[in-house]
Amino acid sequence: MRRGWPLRAVEWQAGLASAWLVAAALGCHAESGAAAEGRLSIRWLGPDTAALSAPAVAEWCASLHLLEVRAIAGDTGAGIVLYPSDSIGPGVYPVRRPEGADSAQRPSAAVALRWFSKTTIMGYQADTGRVTVERTPDGRLAGRFGVGARPLVTGARLTASGTFEDLRIVTAPVTCAGRQAGDTAARARPDEAAPDTPD
Repeated sequence: MRRGWPLRAVEWQAGLASAWLVAAALGCHAESGAAAEGRLSIRWLGPDTAALSAPAVAEWCASLHLLEVRAIAGDTGAGIVLYPSDSIGPGVYPVRRPEGADSAQRPSAAVALRWFSKTTIMGYQADTGRVTVERTPDGRLAGRFGVGARPLVTGARLTASGTFEDLRIVTAPVTCAGRQAGDTAARARPDEAAPDTPD
């Protein structure tokens, strides 16, 4: 396992695509060739008060029918997973705990945050709030979010809010489902391309 911000599942069960949120505290990360063209900004208030503004990527995992948005700056990272009812479109995505976000009524969202404090890795996952998504005329994504989050291990809760902008959806590697690239069971069907992705 490599140190870094994870948005890839180390393991997953019964179609749940939220294992990467739990893995946030472990520092596991899968390779991705996506270029960070957009930006995600977030500020949180709690045991530590800080902010992050960094380039962001948006990857559509067809086999799990979800969109991953992530931003990394050094040892700090934030991620959003959107679970659409159909394709990724404008609207409100209620935030749920990651173990229920995929299985709950769609649309829904999961949000995670991690940073290094003075002595340890701090990992948080949201369990309340919402993500509001907008679509620009050129097909890119923008939006805002506000969440309440609980620690992955121990500590006090925090609140966080932020925005994302200019995100171009790209197709995620087949390993987004937690399998090796050679495993054809993880490959998307031909009709499962990134939803509403501009040419």
